[in-house]
Amino acid sequence: MDSKNTKDGWDREMSIAQIFGQMFSGSLVAGALVGIPVVFIVALMWLGEFLPEESKLADDPTPDSFVSSEN
Repeated sequence: MDSKNTKDGWDREMSIAQIFGQMFSGSLVAGALVGIPVVFIVALMWLGEFLPEESKLADDPTPDSFVSSEN
């Protein structure tokens, strides 16, 4: 029988270190899942600053492309 599976073989510090390690890696994944789209949107906004003013004020080239919800 493995002696590490007993109460005497349990290492509390190692368990806490593993728990916090998993929490840290989970926070990195969550940060990436939120941060990457935010950076993408900010980059598009920044690139939009270089567009000429006429293109920003132009009418929609496809005004009938959206379904109107008039009743």
